[in-house]
Amino acid sequence: EIAPRIPWEQYLRWEDPEGLRLEYDEGRVLLTPSGTTAHNVFRDILLTALVAYRRSRPPGDVFVVSEQSFFMPPGTRDFRPDIAVLMGERARGPYDPRGYIEGAPTVAIEVLSPGTEARDLGLKARRYFEHGSDEYWTFDPLAGHATFRRRGDEGWVEVSTEGTYETPLMPGFRLDLGALWAETRALLGAY
Repeated sequence: EIAPRIPWEQYLRWEDPEGLRLEYDEGRVLLTPSGTTAHNVFRDILLTALVAYRRSRPPGDVFVVSEQSFFMPPGTRDFRPDIAVLMGERARGPYDPRGYIEGAPTVAIEVLSPGTEARDLGLKARRYFEHGSDEYWTFDPLAGHATFRRRGDEGWVEVSTEGTYETPLMPGFRLDLGALWAETRALLGAY
């Protein structure tokens, strides 16, 4: 937090400070530091896989975006998941040319960094659930760990994986976790 509670209209006038990203939750401005190198490399590898899936589907079936503002709802909350997937009717748009999407993504994806992990696993996980996301994926590129959560009756339910992840929301999509971690390590060198 960088300031006491402020009105939504004031928040909308603020620009992201260099090296930081602003988010908003019920009057609180939340600072998110720029991702680490591992965070950004992994996000881009995952984004490439999701964009390849989008290209394999009929137009308007899947919409994939990175670091997009989601107003949940406008005037109350602005979160920017590292990657977001919209499916079905939501994938067809139209999208506001001012740069935000109303409502939560179908799949919200966060890549964990030391400075964001607590918020990503706490506040943001709760808000994505409250506002209707169907799945919430988190990745820790330094630990080589992924957690996939699906909507349950009263909260997120973790889904176990055996090295790959498939979701009924995205027919034909198969995420090979071993390949993701291997590519991340190859690009970063030994760490």
